[in-house]
Amino acid sequence: MYLSGLHMYLTGLHMYLSGLHMYLTGLHMYLTGLHMYLLGFMPVSVRFTHVSVRFTPVSVRFTPLPVRFMPVPVRFTPAPVRFTPAPVRFTPAPVRFTPAPVRFTPAPVRFTPAPVRFTPAPVRFTPAPVRFTPASVRLTLASVRFTPASVRFTPASVRFTPVPVCLFRAWEEWAGLEQVEDYLSFLEYLLWVFTPLIIVFIVPFLIVILLYLSILFLHVYKRKNQLKEAYCNNLWDGARKTLAILWDGHGAIWHGYEVHGMEKIPDKGPALIVYYHGAIPIDYYYFLANVIIQKGRTCHSVADHFLFKIPGFKLLLEVFSVIHGPQEECVRALKNGHLLGISPGGVREALFSDETYPLLWGKRRGFAQVAIDSQVPVIPMFTQNVREGFRSLGTLRLFRWLYERFRLPIAPVYGGFPVKFRTFLGDPIPYDPNTTAAELAERVQQAVRSLIDRHQKIPGCILRALVERIYTKHKNN
Repeated sequence: MYLSGLHMYLTGLHMYLSGLHMYLTGLHMYLTGLHMYLLGFMPVSVRFTHVSVRFTPVSVRFTPLPVRFMPVPVRFTPAPVRFTPAPVRFTPAPVRFTPAPVRFTPAPVRFTPAPVRFTPAPVRFTPAPVRFTPASVRLTLASVRFTPASVRFTPASVRFTPVPVCLFRAWEEWAGLEQVEDYLSFLEYLLWVFTPLIIVFIVPFLIVILLYLSILFLHVYKRKNQLKEAYCNNLWDGARKTLAILWDGHGAIWHGYEVHGMEKIPDKGPALIVYYHGAIPIDYYYFLANVIIQKGRTCHSVADHFLFKIPGFKLLLEVFSVIHGPQEECVRALKNGHLLGISPGGVREALFSDETYPLLWGKRRGFAQVAIDSQVPVIPMFTQNVREGFRSLGTLRLFRWLYERFRLPIAPVYGGFPVKFRTFLGDPIPYDPNTTAAELAERVQQAVRSLIDRHQKIPGCILRALVERIYTKHKNN
């Protein structure tokens, strides 16, 4: 009898495990469908709720009593066993997929795109107490409860992210872009700390700028009578005089500009002025301003043809009588009694010369032929420290190749340092009808070279040129 009761208990346990098997089979079907859905690479948020089983077997009390074997009929009336699994509801996020009919063993299963709800409620298996009471045998199987409490297995929402987003996030982590916000916060902190210091230093600097602007205004105002006379005679004469005064003031303030030998420029009559070309010929601009102010004359100039292609330069070049350099126009200007300035080195010398001040004239003799045809003297000119004011990166092979191949003067120029500028004019080389263009070009080149050797320390030094603004020590001849 004891064994029969134990058999009934195990039968009930088997029924419970069968129900659990059905639940796990349904769970397997759901996971299989979810796997097929995920094969479509569609982002979906999955929330999976499973149950964990809490198995609480109760103690079985077996109390054998003295056994009496009596030939009496035995009644075995087990109470009805009720196994009522609650409806199971399983609710994932809406799953949309329409595969071909999927067959699962043991029974064919069809998945429809309708939302599937599978929610296992707590399953309770409570067999009624079974009592075996033969005459002297008492088997009391206490109430057995097998109650898997509903335990939730909830992983965080699983999000399947498309591949491009994953790649972007990986690149963001590799590049450290997530730290940009931290860097910006740090920069904001530095700005907050140093703003007072910046203001403290900028305000005095602004005052210095205002002082220099005041000095520039005084330079212009000092010559107001000359400006009045110029504007009364000719409109462009007044404009040239005004700009000349502005440039002269800029040269005096920023570079302490000086001209030595201005008396060698004739008050009347033509002359050809040949000069060394700096990276930016700002010294020549200062010289033109001094000629306009001191001599009352306009010096014509020869410039490279690319200046005439720069937008907005046409009017400026016309007012200051700049020509692009054909020999006929140069001769015409000189025969009309004008001064003419020319640099035989031109753009090549501006870009590719350096602090050793080499003359890159090559075999150019056109300027000499112009002087012979016009029968005018040639005045050599050189400005001390012109290469220290502005320097060029034309010594790099790339920029030199671009110029030689395409005639593009695009070598970067840097500087603007307030170094000391002094322009020296050499003795005029008079016209000699027996001198050829090659001989005259050689004499002029030697004269310019002599000015460089006499007044320029080679190699040039920016720091030394800055010190010369305060302390001047002339080079020994």
